[in-house]
Amino acid sequence: MDADRTGPRLLAVSVLVGLAAGLGGAVLVLVLHGVQQLAYGYRTDTFLAGVEQAGAARRVLALTVGGAVVGTGWWVLARWAGARTTVTHAVADPAGGMPVRATTVDAVLQVAAVGVGASLGREGAPRQVGAAVAGWMARRAGLGLDAQRTLLACGAGAGLAAVYDVPLAGVVFTLEVVLASARVRHLLPAALSAGVATVVAWPAVGRGPVYSVTAMTTTPSLLVGALLLGPLAGVVGVVFVRLTGPVRRPGGWRLPVVVTAVLAALGGVAVVFPQLLGNGRGAAQLALDGTSPLPLLAVLLVLKPLVTAACLRGGVVGGLLTPALATGALLGAVAGRGWSVLWAGSSTGALVVVGAAAVLTATTAAPVTAVVLTLELTGSGPGVWLPVLLAVAGADLTRRAVRRRGSPDGHPA
Repeated sequence: MDADRTGPRLLAVSVLVGLAAGLGGAVLVLVLHGVQQLAYGYRTDTFLAGVEQAGAARRVLALTVGGAVVGTGWWVLARWAGARTTVTHAVADPAGGMPVRATTVDAVLQVAAVGVGASLGREGAPRQVGAAVAGWMARRAGLGLDAQRTLLACGAGAGLAAVYDVPLAGVVFTLEVVLASARVRHLLPAALSAGVATVVAWPAVGRGPVYSVTAMTTTPSLLVGALLLGPLAGVVGVVFVRLTGPVRRPGGWRLPVVVTAVLAALGGVAVVFPQLLGNGRGAAQLALDGTSPLPLLAVLLVLKPLVTAACLRGGVVGGLLTPALATGALLGAVAGRGWSVLWAGSSTGALVVVGAAAVLTATTAAPVTAVVLTLELTGSGPGVWLPVLLAVAGADLTRRAVRRRGSPDGHPA
């Protein structure tokens, strides 16, 4: 096909992909909020506050009933549509595509699971819906396999951008994680789709950073703390990857049984630690606020990766970006409290942001995505950029050193 005709057509479809990914992300966010409010009976507060107000019995009941519903849904879906097609597999073989209906049903089940409290991210669902619709649009437009691959990746990045209001992270995620390409010809479609998706999703998602942070400035104490925290975050990230993947889901009738049992057990843990429920936003904000007791933050740091791994191994499907980011935030909070005793002069909140970016780097093997996503989610200004880069470099070098000894290399898209 003539390249001059394919180029404009590719860009036009990129805009349509952005529209579809934005609408899909908005609908999934509304479904998520609806499930959360139905499960825990709150209307105007945050998810963590709603869970805390709901009481112990309702936490266990919500997760048990939710586990039975989504587990049964995934069992029926597997019998109807067969094995799931991931974004990674679809990009590697765009001719196969991703079935739009089955992928959409799977995405709704994912956000329902996160809504009742599964310790996974909500970003996996809009990424796969965006990719599935993008692949369908590319085929309908008569584009070749290379253009289809590009648009599948753009759809995934646009879904991420839409659901968290992070357009730059959506672009970088498309290029660094999904396509593993820095070619200029991929940049414009990625930017168009992510930008359009973000704007379309604003009415449901809102505008501005997900996390609330105070102003931060670079100090000698912060720079040295970031240098020391980077390798530690790299080790924590490698442990997170080993715990959470790759996993094999239970098959057949065992799937709904195991999903129900795992989420019911998580409900039991949430009786004592409600901060563990959901994608980690509540735990990360506690780390940023700097008012929670150090022992609580330390316990959450240990438990968050464990309950995330339990959910995955129990058959629950969801994203891992935000649980990894929350783990890094908790690491930064714990390390920051100790560092402030040894050398005052750096804000604990700054080291929380540093830790989040560094652990996310080690879990994704995508340092640029980790930096941009963390900074967009927190709205952190230039005062923390250099410490973040130093810690991310240390975490990535540590990850690479461990990889040479046979460790997994990070989670794929």
